[in-house]
Amino acid sequence: MTLIRNINTGKNELAFDAWGRSKAIHDISLLHGLWTFNVPIAMWKEDFNGTVRVPTNCTSVDGRLNVTAGATLNDVTTLQSFRNLRYKPNRGHLYSTAGYIENPTGNMVRDFGTFTSDSGVFFRVKSTGLYAVVATTVNSIYTEDEQLIDTTGIDLTKGNTYDIQFQWRGVGNYKFFINLQLVYEFEYLGTTSELSMFNPSNPIAFRSTNLGNNDAMKFGCVDITSEGGDSNGLTYGSIGVATNTGEIAVTGFNEPVIAVRSKLTVSGLVNTRDTLALLASAYANNKAIVRVWETSDFTAITENTQTWVDYGDGHLEYIVNDGNADAGTMDFDTTKATLVFSSRVGQDTTYATSALFEGRTNIYITPGNMFVFTLHRETGASMGGGITFEFAEEI
Repeated sequence: MTLIRNINTGKNELAFDAWGRSKAIHDISLLHGLWTFNVPIAMWKEDFNGTVRVPTNCTSVDGRLNVTAGATLNDVTTLQSFRNLRYKPNRGHLYSTAGYIENPTGNMVRDFGTFTSDSGVFFRVKSTGLYAVVATTVNSIYTEDEQLIDTTGIDLTKGNTYDIQFQWRGVGNYKFFINLQLVYEFEYLGTTSELSMFNPSNPIAFRSTNLGNNDAMKFGCVDITSEGGDSNGLTYGSIGVATNTGEIAVTGFNEPVIAVRSKLTVSGLVNTRDTLALLASAYANNKAIVRVWETSDFTAITENTQTWVDYGDGHLEYIVNDGNADAGTMDFDTTKATLVFSSRVGQDTTYATSALFEGRTNIYITPGNMFVFTLHRETGASMGGGITFEFAEEI
């Protein structure tokens, strides 16, 4: 009898652990999207010439995502996921899509991959060909490493699969695939004195620029996967009423108790840190109603004499109602927000609602997004109460 040991298809010694045991990798999809009926507004936002709006130039046509720049010269349209997909250290990161490029030699610049205006990695279609691009910002200067891909035998107007796989770790290599064939590799290992891109945690994005033409690029689906990653890397946080009694005086309807928002920028760079909502707990000394509201319109909150306070290292900021209306407590315009949750709170009890739904779905605060937690007595009369919001930042 022949004993076979240490069978492993790995290509290097790190495919074994420290004891010589084989290691296996399990892929985890961090985010994926389809456009069968529409471009879902809960998942995607469109930036048209610097103005964020619901998807307009980006539409669903026959089940495919249809991205156009705009009819006017120099129009720029970017479709971006609200979620930013956090790179998992010592894991692989994989972007995957499939699509068609109309008139690939048109006077346009069309990008698709995972990126912001500060950093990212993506395919680029120009009149001169298809390119692989890695972008970063160092010392406040944005740069791109743009390299031409040999597309001999590839018809970009037909349906092709496009994948980008990278090691990162700050210095790792990037591989670009078309139809599962390697078409370009950035070989950064041992060659750079800066990170290849300073921020590897970026949203899914599609960007189209009109330089004389307004032809579409169309996609069937998209996914970002962590090769061997998991859901760790979350750091607990909470915001609540800090008075000695743990409550404030509440009068009227939909009185804001806590407002928390994720900044659009941090230190002059695009904020890409998402925050997972965990639990909201409300309590009152009378029968009450607790509500959670969501908005991207920061003017929904009028600070009056209160001020926004940084939470932790300042990717989030918040206001907690001080309970003193005469001193200029914050005001909330409910017409500028969407009600996402409402429930009764029993007298002298605590009601808690989880945002995790036993792992079936998750709720995130993403950059440019604000949650407002309100509380009021059923009659609108005065009472005492409070709210605590618990969350986890993807640091």
